[in-house]
Amino acid sequence: PVFKLSGIAASQQDGTTVLTAIVIDNGTMVFAKAGDRLSNGYSVLSVDEMSMTLVDAAGVTQTLRLP
Repeated sequence: PVFKLSGIAASQQDGTTVLTAIVIDNGTMVFAKAGDRLSNGYSVLSVDEMSMTLVDAAGVTQTLRLP
């Protein structure tokens, strides 16, 4: 699978900042938060101000960073 991190959005929910990754998932723009599933068995492990970390079904992690 080809993932590309395009941006990070922040919103307020119950007084807490929630970060959402704007990621291209095999050509489709997806808004993903920690815990969300992407294609091919990948899940979003975490999102911070400059990156997101993915984990696959085997437990291998991959971090995507903003340029």
